[in-house]
Amino acid sequence: MTSPIPLLRGNGDTELRAEDDELFLTDPDRELRIPFAAIARVRAERRAVAVELTAPAGVEPTVYQVKDVSGAAATVFADAVNGALPARSAGEEAVDGSTLVTIRSLKTPEADDEDDEDTVLILFKRAAIAAGLVLVALSVTVGVVGGEVGRALGTLALGALATAVAFFAFAAMWLAWDNWYLPRYGITVNAKWVSLDGRNTHAYTDINGRTRAIYAKRTGETVRVSYHPRNPKRSTVHQGWSDAFWAVFFGLGAVAIAAALGYGTVLLVLPAFGG
Repeated sequence: MTSPIPLLRGNGDTELRAEDDELFLTDPDRELRIPFAAIARVRAERRAVAVELTAPAGVEPTVYQVKDVSGAAATVFADAVNGALPARSAGEEAVDGSTLVTIRSLKTPEADDEDDEDTVLILFKRAAIAAGLVLVALSVTVGVVGGEVGRALGTLALGALATAVAFFAFAAMWLAWDNWYLPRYGITVNAKWVSLDGRNTHAYTDINGRTRAIYAKRTGETVRVSYHPRNPKRSTVHQGWSDAFWAVFFGLGAVAIAAALGYGTVLLVLPAFGG
């Protein structure tokens, strides 16, 4: 190459560098080896760099993004790599660049054998158990201290309903957050309609080479999916504005209902404590 290409360091110990006619995208868990032949272009987006792979006509290209890099270095990097890409004739059919990418795991063998842990799901389960224990304790207190079995049962029933709606609200708002966050800061790939484990579903291959199923409304079609680079199970299908609006709408509605039910539960509990 006639011009130096800077090394880019992004968030989460992510690194993007060029060697000969390849890009190497690494983080603490894996290394992606991306040949220039697989790259359509590199875009500098302020303090982020997006590596867009080639794709046949009508297929959404795979995009790898590194964020929180130097803005000046991102521009130099993109210009240098784009200038070094192989020339392509106007009528040449583009290949699916994702099939040319080589992935090497940097985890220890023990860590590779472990399933990804969904931290959010773990916290969700622990919070549900804690909420259940608190409700039972409050109901027993109301029944023993207040001496009202009916009020105790009402506290348990209304509190359980409030908790269930609150968890639904949390799940809806978390989904809405992922729908916004992952397409911007995750890894975007195509999920194809395939037969997986004896059933038809959409599936994508993550950066560790693992095939993962995901639900999408458009059966039989290829859909665009974004997933979290550190937790590939956390993924979302790209949605339109109407779907995003309704997700937020139902989430906020559930928050309001949970707040009202929680307030009713408090009103049932207060007399037992002299309120």
